[in-house]
Amino acid sequence: MSFFDLINPFSYVTPFHADGDAAEESVVVAADAVEAAAVVIEQIEESNADEEETETEEEEEEEEEEEEEEEEAEDKAPLIKEGCGETLACKSLKHHYDECAARVEDGSSESCAEEFLHFMECVDHCAASKIFAQLK
Repeated sequence: MSFFDLINPFSYVTPFHADGDAAEESVVVAADAVEAAAVVIEQIEESNADEEETETEEEEEEEEEEEEEEEEAEDKAPLIKEGCGETLACKSLKHHYDECAARVEDGSSESCAEEFLHFMECVDHCAASKIFAQLK
């Protein structure tokens, strides 16, 4: 081995990460610069693949922990609206809607949209203040 072989920059390569730490102490002996570059690229790709797998696993674990920590509050709006539909103010409108729905089932060609909208307006009016009072 001659002196020039010892100082050839492509006779050995130690891969480094972006943060400056040596990935692993490996010596690559190559016959030419192209072969050495190919070996280094292969080592870097393997190292990046390992890092990506580790990062993906860590991200999945963090997401699972966040989901466990976040408890969704129960939506009370449907229960409140259901209760408002049974109030004295809305009961007569529900009765009109139910009569219309029965006529449609018997073969009438009318639409119950107007009755339904009046009933839902009454329910929404009753429930709005109760729902907003529950918000934090």
